[in-house]
Amino acid sequence: MAADLVALLTAATFSTSEAKVYLAGLELGAATLLDIARRSGVSKTSTFEALESLECQKLVRGTKRKGRAIYRFADAEHVVNTLRSRVADQAATIDNVVRALPLFSALCGNGASSTIIHEGIDAIHGYFSHLEKSQPESIDEIANPDDVYAWIDAKELLKARKAYKWMPKKARALFVGTPKNKNPRFVHRLLNPAWGTFRGNLAMYGDFVSVLTFTTRPITIIIESKPLADSLRLLFNVAWRASNDSE
Repeated sequence: MAADLVALLTAATFSTSEAKVYLAGLELGAATLLDIARRSGVSKTSTFEALESLECQKLVRGTKRKGRAIYRFADAEHVVNTLRSRVADQAATIDNVVRALPLFSALCGNGASSTIIHEGIDAIHGYFSHLEKSQPESIDEIANPDDVYAWIDAKELLKARKAYKWMPKKARALFVGTPKNKNPRFVHRLLNPAWGTFRGNLAMYGDFVSVLTFTTRPITIIIESKPLADSLRLLFNVAWRASNDSE
């Protein structure tokens, strides 16, 4: 399986497992879950989850044959059309969020409010720099490393993280996908797959919420709002209790 094709699909919003499963399916034609897992090198559980996701996107169709599920995959042209639609939807979502920033700020009530936006590689450095300047007691983070690594080199991310020395006393991270260079100061848990797929990166620390997302480039939006941070932190705690410890 060509690594450059996997990288191409992950850059186009596929998860790594989705990309590997899709490419293996194209090579095999009609195939069972076990055959796809073997060809793709993805575990059976992750293959099943990837097939479910691709089926929801109408990129794969499963049928029963002699009691076994057989999967057939959409051609590349159909994938391109699906990706174009998805990127357009994400770009529209980001534009809507940017237009709604005054509403987020309004959640701060009479207190001081601010919104900061970083783009490109500054999206990563801006986040770590702000974290160091604000020095919160704790941080809660939800991340999809596959999304992050599709846009930002793992070495560059590690370099940015090491450039800022300060870390909260309490740090928790929920993740989906495959993390690299786990921060040893964080307690990590794998987000319960039953909750669905999370895209991008979301962090709550102090009175701040940081949102890292990707459309045509990485964008970090940092919002100062205690009500918003507290509300998202409450939802994080629910997800944390329902998730499994990471090995």
